[in-house]
Amino acid sequence: MNRRLLFLCLLLSLPILNFAQNCNCESNFLWVKKTFEENDAGFQDIISKKGQDAYALHNAMYLEKIKQLPNNQECARLLNQWIRFFRNGHIGINYIGKTNEVKKVAEKTEPAIESDQNRLKATKPFFEKIDANTTYVRIPDFEISEKKAIDSILLANRATILSTENFIIDVRNNPGGSDASFSSLIPFLYTQPIRTVGTLFYSTDLNNQRMLELSQNPDFDEKSRNTFKKYYEKLAANKGQYVDIFESKVSVTKLDTIQPYPVHIGILINENNGSTTEQFLLAAMQSKKVKLYGRTTKGMLDISNVNIVTAPCGDIELYYGLSKSFRIPDFPVDDIGLQPDVFIDKTIDANNWINFVRDHLHGKTD
Repeated sequence: MNRRLLFLCLLLSLPILNFAQNCNCESNFLWVKKTFEENDAGFQDIISKKGQDAYALHNAMYLEKIKQLPNNQECARLLNQWIRFFRNGHIGINYIGKTNEVKKVAEKTEPAIESDQNRLKATKPFFEKIDANTTYVRIPDFEISEKKAIDSILLANRATILSTENFIIDVRNNPGGSDASFSSLIPFLYTQPIRTVGTLFYSTDLNNQRMLELSQNPDFDEKSRNTFKKYYEKLAANKGQYVDIFESKVSVTKLDTIQPYPVHIGILINENNGSTTEQFLLAAMQSKKVKLYGRTTKGMLDISNVNIVTAPCGDIELYYGLSKSFRIPDFPVDDIGLQPDVFIDKTIDANNWINFVRDHLHGKTD
């Protein structure tokens, strides 16, 4: 009996042990499944919620489809469907192998700022004064690589923002990035202490490697890199556990100054906002000055801090989450989103959103 069990265990492990040698759709599936199960911070919560039987049925159904596919983009697409069993945000499969498509490389140019649509197409943050009572900043991305640009444009226009009644912050289509990238916005909207609910990080060798890489990233200042190093050391000492690296379930941000201006702040949001952008909105919503305008956000924040790893075959990347929020289960955001204070319906043209918010902040009504 013991020999039979040993033989079965060895047999079941062979496809996983050999996936690097047998690069096909099935081996990629087995690698994705194993890596996700062992490292994603939200995996066990979903299994507990949906049940092991439902997961087994899901796996069996997809495995039958996968066995019939070559190792190509269609395989990656199917794997991306398989992983949606868990949630929609902070997970995914991206195909990075060779394709037969000829891609045209076009030079990126900034569009002229003539309409809301062109503002949305901008790839870098920019500032403008819309009228005597309204300033506007467009922030298309919160990636850490954009922090210097965001800080710079806010610093250069600080005096104007702090002497103007209304301020519009446009983060539509901003998918997220790093919390550090929105820190320079907080002093403009601050009215009272801001509470930020913390996260637990799931400690594994693969997950902890990302924290080590952050501690060596030159885009962060020395203080931040040293902090990341301490986090890494704490995670490495607690493998297989959910670790409170911040040593606090809630952090409170207190500033010495409440700026008299701007008086009113409107933040433009839409269905393409997720991750760090939603974290920024949770902070901004606590200000007495702020109202959110637009559409419900994407909802991808509960399981967060994405890690990206490449399969041994080298043709796909797996995205998954390293942490889960202390807000769960009391205040879920994943697959739900954050709702605006003022909904912008479809009768308002896309080119007129900013004018709508400007007029609303001025107290004008049709």
